[in-house]
Amino acid sequence: MSADSRTHSVKLRERAAAWREVDGEIILLGLESSTYLGVNGAGSTLWPLMVEGTTSESMANRLVERYGIDRTRADGDVAAFVEACRTRGLLEP
Repeated sequence: MSADSRTHSVKLRERAAAWREVDGEIILLGLESSTYLGVNGAGSTLWPLMVEGTTSESMANRLVERYGIDRTRADGDVAAFVEACRTRGLLEP
């Protein structure tokens, strides 16, 4: 992950999804696609950060703190999660 991508703002687009936390997982409905998605434990840790607005670096730090994984893995997991959300049109440009 490049230094620039770590500090770039990551934020859920207004009215992109309706969501709830259920039993520690995030269940969401993409409002434009009418598609339901389930977000696993790590994603559920990251989702609230994206709702408020964050950076990839902050998200990776949270995964390292919460799950005790190494930074390289955390960076990769964040990049994959952000890309999946971006592909679905859930994030601000």
